[in-house]
Amino acid sequence: MNAQVAVAPDGSPVDVYRALPVEPEFRPVLESVKPPASVLDLGCGVGRLANDLVQRGFTVTGVDESRSMLKHLNPDVEAIESRIDQLRLDRRFDIVVLASHFVNIADPAEAQSFLTAIADHVLPGGAVFVEHYDRMLSDTAAKVGEVHVEFRVLEVRGNEFDGRVTYALDDRFWPQAFTARLLDDEALRAALTEAGLRFRSRLSSSWLVAEPDLAGATNV
Repeated sequence: MNAQVAVAPDGSPVDVYRALPVEPEFRPVLESVKPPASVLDLGCGVGRLANDLVQRGFTVTGVDESRSMLKHLNPDVEAIESRIDQLRLDRRFDIVVLASHFVNIADPAEAQSFLTAIADHVLPGGAVFVEHYDRMLSDTAAKVGEVHVEFRVLEVRGNEFDGRVTYALDDRFWPQAFTARLLDDEALRAALTEAGLRFRSRLSSSWLVAEPDLAGATNV
C-alpha cells in the first residue's frame, strides 16, 4: 500500500475511486431509473453514482463509513457517515442501491444485515439494485478510465474464494487481498427473501433488481 494515501476502513484507496468513471459499472442502473425519484446509495464511496444521479435530477442520499470518501460528494448529495448495518434513518426511498459486492462478503450474517438495511429504507413499490460477483468468476485485467485494474482468484473453496485486486494509477499502485462468497441465483433469492425483499429481474450478470415483498416481509 502506498504511504500517506487516504484509504477507507476496508482499505479502498480514495484516489483510485475518484479516478474511476461511473461507466461501465453502473450503466445497468443508470439505464433503469428515471427522475424524479429519491435514491439511497449505500456504500456510496466518493460518489461515482451519487454525483451522477444528482446531476440527472434525482434527490440523492449517500451513505458511507469513510469520511475521506464522503468529502468528495457533490454538495447537492446528502452525505451520511455510517456503517450500512448501523443505518437508522426515519424515512424511506424510491430507490436503494447496494453496489460493491457487499452481499458477497465472507460473513453471511453481516452480508444479510446489508440487505436488511435495504428493506428498512425502501418504500413500498420501490426498487432495489444489488451488485454481486458474477458466478463465472475469472482473472481479469483492464483499464477503467485512467485506472488499471487487475483481478486475480487466488484460491477457491466451495463457494468461498480468496482474491486480490490491484489498482494502478499514474505511478502508484494499491493491492487489496480479500475473501468473499460466490452466490448463485438460488442463494441470492433466498437472501432477499430473508430480508423481506423479492427478486424482480436481472439487469446483467452482476446486477439484479428487487422490490419489497409486501405480502411476506416484516421489514416493509
